[in-house]
Amino acid sequence: MKRFIASGFGVGLFWEAFFKNKKGGGTFASLLLIFEIYFGNNLFGIWNTLNLFILFIVLIILYFVTVDDNDASSDPSWITLDEICGMSLVTIGSGAEMLPLLSGFLVFRISDILKQPSFVGELEKLPGKLGVLYDDLGAGFIGLISAMIVNQIIQITL
Repeated sequence: MKRFIASGFGVGLFWEAFFKNKKGGGTFASLLLIFEIYFGNNLFGIWNTLNLFILFIVLIILYFVTVDDNDASSDPSWITLDEICGMSLVTIGSGAEMLPLLSGFLVFRISDILKQPSFVGELEKLPGKLGVLYDDLGAGFIGLISAMIVNQIIQITL
């Protein structure tokens, strides 16, 4: 069960089964979260800022409970819960709207992949599961700012 949760509720295991060790599982998991948030909000109207923040906290707790330092030391592609945690931080500023979600996603993934700004790369150097998660949270923070800016522009223009 821990491996299933650490894999982003099976997303990383799915990616590994079909694409082996190729990169992209984290991007795929993050993109799935966007669609779950957007369509879940449009269908059920449950994703307000408080609920998105609670989701973020729950995911962080699940990460620390399920991801093992030994597994995380090499940052394997099947562990995607860290990217989901980073993307869930982005969703807090999105208002569950598609444009802020997409802008935050793009900025988050670019920041995570390029390890820019430099503090994102520095966070990755922390040992074990901390470095695996914290670089995604750093990139998620940059994505959060992007989502908030786009969300505010939408609010002003409407």
